[in-house]
Amino acid sequence: MGTEVAAPALRLYAGWRTGRPATDPAEWRRVVIFGSAHIGDVLYRTASLPHLRRALPTAHIAYVCAPLTAEILETDPNVDEVLPLVTADRVWRRSSVARTTLRGHAFDAALCTDHIDYGGDLRLAAEIGIPNRVGFIHKGWSGLVTLPIRPAGPQPIPAFFRDMVVRLGGQPATWDLTPRVTVTREDRARAETIWRELAIPAARYVVACAVSWRQPNPIWPRASFMAALEELARLLGPASPLDVVLCGSAAEAPVLEAAARGSSLRCHVLAGRLNLPGVTAFLAGCSAFLGPDSGLRHLANAVGTPVVFVRNLGVASGETGVYCANETDVAPPGDYMSVAAQVAALATIEPRTVAATLYHVLRPGPEVRQDFA
Repeated sequence: MGTEVAAPALRLYAGWRTGRPATDPAEWRRVVIFGSAHIGDVLYRTASLPHLRRALPTAHIAYVCAPLTAEILETDPNVDEVLPLVTADRVWRRSSVARTTLRGHAFDAALCTDHIDYGGDLRLAAEIGIPNRVGFIHKGWSGLVTLPIRPAGPQPIPAFFRDMVVRLGGQPATWDLTPRVTVTREDRARAETIWRELAIPAARYVVACAVSWRQPNPIWPRASFMAALEELARLLGPASPLDVVLCGSAAEAPVLEAAARGSSLRCHVLAGRLNLPGVTAFLAGCSAFLGPDSGLRHLANAVGTPVVFVRNLGVASGETGVYCANETDVAPPGDYMSVAAQVAALATIEPRTVAATLYHVLRPGPEVRQDFA
């Protein structure tokens, strides 16, 4: 790798920019977390935050994120400060406002948690004078790292941050990777308001569903998601005790409303009315979640609502596939497929097979929604 040839020069450059030697983690008092700010990527890291707190008990822990994902972190008891500086991927690192803000915090250490595109975070940390830089080195850039992390190998994405926390605290890598979201009383009250407005009888099953995502890769067609739900209603019997809540952002409302209009099911649209913790509280009352690998998948996992999802076929299945016992991936095998191959593979997913999977994981309506009655 080119960056490894330049490792000695990068090491000298980083030392010159920081002007301070690396120190033992026990001496760190101000720590910042860098990494992808997408909803799912932030949620991937939440499972290990309590263990990071135990590893660095005297440190002030700040998390750099996007304004949207700040909603998840602001109530997390293991994060002392949230810095919503990520206005766009990669570009934000060049922002004078972001750099001035970070320099003003005089951080002792940066945890560069992205296991894919970590070079930019390492460069930023060195350029703003952070003397301790914890990062992965399996793709190069070791010259900018003061505490190197070698991941255990092919594994789910949240396990990479767990490897980093294990290295910092010496704890065995045995904890569960299920996301953690702290829902406040206000968030729960907003979710309860939505449930009252929907007026769904407690005896009915409610499946939350997403039919779109923000990834550039192809997605299982909207018609296929709706066909799977239609088939689920058939499996549930002549009374079809099923309501569907189509979930998404405010910008996705037209797509969701069109899907609802084209369905024979009892469909409701929930688009942009709740913040992320509020959506999490709402999902806690659902019988299951069906969708692509979107942020909603991880929010549902956080509250134990059974998840049936279609994996992103353009990346490694070992990284973006199942990472906790709560979920089921119905995508066919395959990694790093071309766009054409993804479209062809997605076409092999049968709605009736997805419906059968949903049928077997559904939680009874009265059991999950008794608090909202």
